[in-house]
Amino acid sequence: MTDKTYSLSRRTFLRASSALAAIPLINGPVALAAGRNDAADIRHYNHGNDWIRAFNDAFKDYDVVEVPKGVVCENINTGIIIPPGKTLKVAGALKGNGRGRFAMQDGCKIIGSGGSLNNICLDVRGSDCVIQGVTLSGYGPVAQIYIGGKEKRTMRNLLIDNIVVTEANYGILRQGFHNQFDGVKITNGRFTQLQGDAIEWNVAINDKNILISDHVIDNINCTNGKTNWGIGIGLAGSTYDNGYPEDQAVKNFVVANITGSNCRQLVHVENGKHFTIRNVKARNITPEFSKKAGIDNATVAIYGCDNFIIDNVSMVNSAGMLIGYGVIKGNYLSIPQNFRLNDVQMDNTALPYKLRGIQISSGNAQSFVSITNLDLQHASLEMHNKPQHLFMRNINVMQTADRGPALSMQFDLRKDVRGKFMAKEDTLLSLANIRAVNEKGQRSVDIDRVDQQVVNASGLNFRLSGR
Repeated sequence: MTDKTYSLSRRTFLRASSALAAIPLINGPVALAAGRNDAADIRHYNHGNDWIRAFNDAFKDYDVVEVPKGVVCENINTGIIIPPGKTLKVAGALKGNGRGRFAMQDGCKIIGSGGSLNNICLDVRGSDCVIQGVTLSGYGPVAQIYIGGKEKRTMRNLLIDNIVVTEANYGILRQGFHNQFDGVKITNGRFTQLQGDAIEWNVAINDKNILISDHVIDNINCTNGKTNWGIGIGLAGSTYDNGYPEDQAVKNFVVANITGSNCRQLVHVENGKHFTIRNVKARNITPEFSKKAGIDNATVAIYGCDNFIIDNVSMVNSAGMLIGYGVIKGNYLSIPQNFRLNDVQMDNTALPYKLRGIQISSGNAQSFVSITNLDLQHASLEMHNKPQHLFMRNINVMQTADRGPALSMQFDLRKDVRGKFMAKEDTLLSLANIRAVNEKGQRSVDIDRVDQQVVNASGLNFRLSGR
């Protein structure tokens, strides 16, 4: 188990919204402008090559503004507020220097049909917004799509679908401390050649009903020296708390159908509750990427979470999973509890060096952990501490002898600061159909200080009562 100090910096607000924070936005149905139902060709409003004025004038007159194929709108270098209920259709291209933004209010849509935006941020500030079918790029903005704002309100029904983000910093960045989003679907995206995260849902303690699904993520590599950049999909709550309070956690979300390759960390959750991660396919998730970002190398990294499911994860030539504590300045907090890990395959046969297999810390009385249907090749399974109930079924692990035991179970951490999370009474450990061997088929198991009687040791079937 790693003792590396993990700080709160993943939850620190990024300075992504300062340029537009002072721009007043008008929300609500009373602000819906009276416009025409047909579409405006943006070229008809461009006088003196002033595209910013062209967009502002066109949105005053029409509900739909079009950038036709072959048209390039340049120098979008300041904020443009799209009035509520308006639609921007992009078949051509829009370009800026990183300071330009389109601020989307209630009911706004940006729809692409082969269109692209370069060095322009899409700033979501309202309900019922849609971003669909566009290609976004450019290292000017911190994020291509920013979802934040300091106004305390509830926003609903955000759809981000079928987008491509490439050669950029962050793809989608949510800063959720001040307000709430209820009902978000981020689907069918492709994220490539990024410095920051593909999707970062940060300090989102008020949000609920979040679906992040059907994405391809490839080559997330932070080379610019930024700390904690370089994750595929990351979600975070606020401060760790051993009581796992609902109001401090990111919660009620699903991450599903993710294909990821060539990055340091693919899926990341800290201080989360009531979530599911399923159907993840990973390849080449290694420490060769984002070397100075200061983040753990793992396909799935879970810190200080409660009540979650991880199901159907396939990893090839990749670091595996880290399910562990939240750590602040060396203090171990919020050990994972009440979770299920099921249907995991890992094959690192072709890797010339050892990477993390599956490393799990779990604990606390009145908690459970279920681990079923694992097949790990050239990888290890490590268990630390104990929940009150631990169930393991159908586990097949093979690790070469020179890289340590295939199965390691470190239960006795009473002299360790982490030992305070152990369940010390009425502990049930139930294991069945466990095979942990080296490359010669020999048993490869390390169990630390199990004082109780071991039943059927060859099959690794245990039942432990309290100390």
